[in-house]
Amino acid sequence: MFLIFALITLLGALMMFRMKNLIMAGLSLVLSFIGVAGLFLLLGNPVAAALQVIVYSGAIVVLVLFVIMLLASHEEEAPEKPRGIQRWGSAVLLSVLGTGAFWLVKSSKALALATAPTVEPMNLHRLGTYLFREHLMGFEIAGLLLLAAMIGAVSLVKREL
Repeated sequence: MFLIFALITLLGALMMFRMKNLIMAGLSLVLSFIGVAGLFLLLGNPVAAALQVIVYSGAIVVLVLFVIMLLASHEEEAPEKPRGIQRWGSAVLLSVLGTGAFWLVKSSKALALATAPTVEPMNLHRLGTYLFREHLMGFEIAGLLLLAAMIGAVSLVKREL
């Protein structure tokens, strides 16, 4: 099952980067988010999986698609000439940095000393209690910011209210 969800996630991400149409790229992003939600389910965290689907696949992608449709100027730029030296240079730089990061993590003493912490699985009751007791002010401020952003977007689109 892990391979299936990992392939769904990677396929969605690769399709997102390869799409010329921005709307189709946004829908490919949904596919990637659903794959991540499946990975959360395999990790035994259904709350994170549900939040992944509701918040990211639902709200964030709808917001992104709304902004794309709002700001799309239907005029496409002329394609630039391909620069082979930049492609090869970036590929070499990426492989050097990736190899260096892998070596740095592999030789880390903290990795050798690390043990898996014992943590209780998250459930909806604990999440709700944590959000509305410990972080109520931040939760309310985030809601007000989202409301202000939505009012601003509507006022940009419709000048006559």
